[in-house]
Amino acid sequence: MKRTLFSICALVLSLTASAQIIKDTPKGKLIENLYRSSKSWVKKGWTGIQAGRYEGLVSKIVIGEDGCIYIYNPLSGLDSKSWLKLERQTDGKYRAMLPQAILTDDYGGDDEEEESSERTITLNRMVSTDNGKSYEPVGTAFNYVDFTWENNKLVMKGMGQKAQIWAAAYENSWQNNYGGDWTLTIEPLGEQLITPPSTATKSQYIVSSKSEPSPRIVEAMTDNNDIYIKGLFKAEKLANVWVKLTKQGDKAVMSTNQYLGITQKTDFKKYDADKSEYHTFAAAFENEEKTAENLEFSIDATGKLTTSKILRTSLGKASNENITGEDYIESYENLVLTPYSQQAVANPKTPTLHYCSASLSYDYSITTTTLAFYVDNVDVNGNYLNPEKMYYNVYVNDSATPYIFKKSQFVYMDENEMTNIPFNYKDRLNSDFKIDKNERFVHFYDNGIRTLKVVMVYEDGGKKYSSEPLSTAITTGIESANFNKTTTEKYYTVDGRQIQKLQKGLNIIKSSNGTTRKVVVK
Repeated sequence: MKRTLFSICALVLSLTASAQIIKDTPKGKLIENLYRSSKSWVKKGWTGIQAGRYEGLVSKIVIGEDGCIYIYNPLSGLDSKSWLKLERQTDGKYRAMLPQAILTDDYGGDDEEEESSERTITLNRMVSTDNGKSYEPVGTAFNYVDFTWENNKLVMKGMGQKAQIWAAAYENSWQNNYGGDWTLTIEPLGEQLITPPSTATKSQYIVSSKSEPSPRIVEAMTDNNDIYIKGLFKAEKLANVWVKLTKQGDKAVMSTNQYLGITQKTDFKKYDADKSEYHTFAAAFENEEKTAENLEFSIDATGKLTTSKILRTSLGKASNENITGEDYIESYENLVLTPYSQQAVANPKTPTLHYCSASLSYDYSITTTTLAFYVDNVDVNGNYLNPEKMYYNVYVNDSATPYIFKKSQFVYMDENEMTNIPFNYKDRLNSDFKIDKNERFVHFYDNGIRTLKVVMVYEDGGKKYSSEPLSTAITTGIESANFNKTTTEKYYTVDGRQIQKLQKGLNIIKSSNGTTRKVVVK
């Protein structure tokens, strides 16, 4: 019965909404790679929203052969893959007559025994009387939104506060998980990717910072007073993108909001509900909460450049209105660029111990040993070593051969077994082999471990160079000072799915202190 009612409601909705969802690109002049900004209800996580702004969304429109303008993905942050129609008015403005269907989803159905059913979602103008806690559709006569179109810039009019928004609706109910906009501007992108001139001179710099203490090499080009740096950011899409610094006496200046290209949040983090594309910039910050006009570097006699400000990636142009500390940015504080020249190879620097401790599982069947230590890809003289040529070996007790890590114990490993652990290796969940800046965490699930030894190895030119060993005994007492009553735990299945409590079979328990252990429940 309820499925029949749903079908009737869907039919009524389709009759009241404006035609079908426009999926095919309308005929006319297509303008792509536009820059979109809006004040909006912004997605946070998979279901939450908060008042904020979308800045730098990649947008496109069509100037239609029928005299209309069409906006692709009309609702900010929603990858609807549909077009919204704006009709030209006698006063020169363009009007979106609402509702218009923009999306079908699969969240319908209201019986527990029923599978979800497909719904048609429309874009509507909605009004709030409780400061945005809830919204109701405006009357039919006012269900439209006007825009101006001048110099290839499209600007929403008549909605400057969150009391009125355009938003996704189903059966006249606001679908708040899809957000909503109350200002919107779509305009040409004024910036282009930076490219050094072909006559520039090649060089290299070593990059380090407070947030990235392990040094790495980046490519550089110099042209008179201009220095071009490639690969300053580590995200794969930004690996070949240049930024530009200009020498001014004993300093060098990098202007803020230099264009880096198009990225998604998932280029910086593994998972995110937002699948939108963003124009991305290299931005300067005075501190965590204030942007800067430029990044100013001091230059010493050796040519080393140092800045006390912060350099970040920014989705959209950074401003005091568009500041984020989320995990989809790269951030570098106290950035240092040191001219690099090849040095004679020496033995790697010895790792430094943080802690090494052991804990028993709840049924005393498994001992989890955690080894935490600091490493730097430098030799004993402090000279840079290529991390791609570095690895470490771990020796257990009095063994003269490196410990063999096997996938049967370390389920998130990429290989079946490993002895040479690459300098920057972490497993698929950053769990048993974990990296946090220049610290490494390694877990062991063997009973009877008394001592551990770590040796860094550098291979170059067919030769091996080894560090002095880091040796440590295991802290016993089985709950050491590193494990305290404030520690929290999360439970996972062996395939990485988080669960609320231990279940039958093998479970993975991750503690907030960085330890991980395996527990079998019978």
